[in-house]
Amino acid sequence: MAEAFDRIMKGVARRIPGGMALGRWLHRLTDPEMRSVEQLRYINDPLLLQPWPTTAENRYPDLFDIVARRLNHLSSPRILSFGCSTGEELRAMKCRLPHAAITGIDINSYAIDTAKSSDPSGDYRLASAPPADEKFDAVLALAVFRHGELEESTPNDCSEILPFEKFAIGMGLLDAVLAEGGLLAVWNSHFRFTDLTMAERYQTEAFRIDDVPLDLLYGRDNQRLEGETETASLFRKLRD
Repeated sequence: MAEAFDRIMKGVARRIPGGMALGRWLHRLTDPEMRSVEQLRYINDPLLLQPWPTTAENRYPDLFDIVARRLNHLSSPRILSFGCSTGEELRAMKCRLPHAAITGIDINSYAIDTAKSSDPSGDYRLASAPPADEKFDAVLALAVFRHGELEESTPNDCSEILPFEKFAIGMGLLDAVLAEGGLLAVWNSHFRFTDLTMAERYQTEAFRIDDVPLDLLYGRDNQRLEGETETASLFRKLRD
């Protein structure tokens, strides 16, 4: 019934000059998730990477499986889900490692409220940066260092939308809370972890995620890397 009503309203809007634009504005105004996205567009947080909390259930099963296997020997592994959105990633890891202490952080208040509502016992925190006074055995940064506007317009220079500097700052904060010997998972990023100086202190794990990698990549100079892809997704920290 609701879908039929939506089709009718879209049909009416298309026949009115400016109707579609007005409809999109009303949708952003009335839908809680869209309203949270619009609010994030205007906050002055240097660690805001992207405003959208897009996610999915068990999104990267192969990667979750390998991380769980390599942490299973720990009595209570500590895991950080950076940009946890509505909590699907955290819950996927909890299914695999029920004895783990898993923390999810996200800058989107609507996403965090939704995660807490769906999983009241979960550790979900509204934050743009990881907790500086804690250490983790694994950090997941999956589909976080990317931006829909880059994928839509594919500019040669990414500096106006998501500059490499933000990637470097964000990864530096994640590196600071990852314990020596810990695992860092980075996937669906517009930047390559191996382009960071800190990558010299990491070892690339012999694992390739069964998913098509982003082929829209940018280098240290914010310029598009033509014909490049990044298939590495898991790294082990050798030293601080």
